[in-house]
Amino acid sequence: HTLEQLVAKFASLPLEFAPGSKQSYSNSNYNLLALILEKVSGESYEDYLRRHIFEPAGMKDSGVDDDASRLIPNAASGYNPAGISGFENASYLDWSNKTGNGNLYSTVEDLYRFDRALNTDSLLKRATQQKYFVEADDNFYGWYIWNQRLGHRLLAAKGHGPGFTAELDRYPDDDVTVILLSNSYATASQKPVSEALEAIVFGQEAPPTTPQRAVPVPPALLASYAGQYQYGPDFFDPNAKFTLTAKAGFLLMEIGDRRAALVPLSETDFLERTFFGHIVMAKDAAGKVTGLTCRYGDKNFTAHRL
Repeated sequence: HTLEQLVAKFASLPLEFAPGSKQSYSNSNYNLLALILEKVSGESYEDYLRRHIFEPAGMKDSGVDDDASRLIPNAASGYNPAGISGFENASYLDWSNKTGNGNLYSTVEDLYRFDRALNTDSLLKRATQQKYFVEADDNFYGWYIWNQRLGHRLLAAKGHGPGFTAELDRYPDDDVTVILLSNSYATASQKPVSEALEAIVFGQEAPPTTPQRAVPVPPALLASYAGQYQYGPDFFDPNAKFTLTAKAGFLLMEIGDRRAALVPLSETDFLERTFFGHIVMAKDAAGKVTGLTCRYGDKNFTAHRL
């Protein structure tokens, strides 16, 4: 799709709130931002990034993937977790659909060049940096900013798309940068791996982790968990409905076109392999399955069985 076609898909939808009154992350907002950039600059999104970011920063192996017929030298293939411990090819995606929010390609070396350029005036004026890289309620410029993580100030950029994950963590006061790229959709490379590496860099103990090992669960018990469920309005996709299906030794969760294996850690606890979530099945006093609780990071979500 062109940017105009992408924006047309949501341009007529009602606003979730009055502009400027609050903020909420949205990939479509970045489609719109890319289109605005093209209109204001008179350049294509790809040309603008090349002239104003990639070339000044010396990023020779980075670009925009907006043409499915174009070969990208040395491009990695993307994979999704499958089953208890395996992988499968990521579903096909025309990355032009993510122009502005996730269709760039790069390397660890190029992202380090980008990081180094952010310490100079070659990409951003000093005054802009002082506005851009500050933790504040009205700072919505695309970075996650913490004044304290592991006792240090952190600027983080992270994301994932089918078959890939990326993490760029900058500790500007310490001149420490950690970059992780993975051609797996599983987010374990972001957390706990990135935080553990950073703790080691700062001479601290890595956050403790519990070994995750699949345990055998009776097929009849897995089958008892099969069915339809629904999250509440606080979930990432509010009120999302999903299906659990019993497979050989694990459960398969399907939310729309997304699939994730739930690996049994006990008869009631499961590891969601894609986003490293911890799921606990819930039963009533009579032993009937009533729903589940899912923890992603420090957030807990409850789903009831339909």
